[in-house]
Amino acid sequence: MNIDKKDLVDLIGLTVLMYDYEKKFKLEDEENIESFIGNNSDFISKLDDTRKNIFENLKNNSPFGKVEKYISDSETDLQVGITISEKNKRLNVIFRGTESYTDWKYDLMVTKRRLEKNIYVHNGFYQQLFRNDNFDKIKTKLIELLKENPDYEVNIVGHSLGGALSVLYGYLLSKTITNQVNVISLGSPRVGNYDFRQDFDSQSNLKHYRITNNKDVITAVPMFYFYHTGINIHLSQNSATIYENYNYNKYLQFSLFNCWRVSDHNITDYYNKIQKFNI
Repeated sequence: MNIDKKDLVDLIGLTVLMYDYEKKFKLEDEENIESFIGNNSDFISKLDDTRKNIFENLKNNSPFGKVEKYISDSETDLQVGITISEKNKRLNVIFRGTESYTDWKYDLMVTKRRLEKNIYVHNGFYQQLFRNDNFDKIKTKLIELLKENPDYEVNIVGHSLGGALSVLYGYLLSKTITNQVNVISLGSPRVGNYDFRQDFDSQSNLKHYRITNNKDVITAVPMFYFYHTGINIHLSQNSATIYENYNYNKYLQFSLFNCWRVSDHNITDYYNKIQKFNI
């Protein structure tokens, strides 16, 4: 199943806001986007143009959207939010990206961890997701919400480290539920080995939209014996190109020879380009 551009913009907008959640704003229990914006006009007016635009789009496209659960694990520095949109019949899991020294510690744990058979994944991403029962906490809430809303799709979204966590979590979740699971990663590093990619692609209820920006350096690592998954939507300065079936590999497009720019990893740049280009 395909996600249209409007949904894509909204989901990436939520990923941008994830960096600010609990630091600059927070929705109260049962508060929705529309009521939050109405009650916090002064706060909204002081935001940059990108974030104003995100809140406006969410108000128009998902006015009754709510935060159902927010997890902030002080030991692993994992932050993840679960949101619901009744209008769009979607449940979203949004992982925050790399922001702290603790995050970098997990980023740099590049040894592999065996899941099953010959399937191996990045040990640091696995540990941050599973330590302190975080994986089960997210899944338990999702299962609860899916029992109440059995026809909803599930979107797993994240940028940077959050993108890697969304790939790993979406893959594992797709094996435990029958609902459609869409993974939207932005500027994600590679997560697993070739057998991981093969098994990821074999899941009938799983689709991954891997969004990359120009020469984003994070998309090139880890470079050896790790593989990207999914349909690649690549953003350049002036256009967006879609690569299916991994047909970009012959150009070494996602290697450190070509991806070396730190500034292209900026989440705001991702959001603004997705809005701008025709996809």
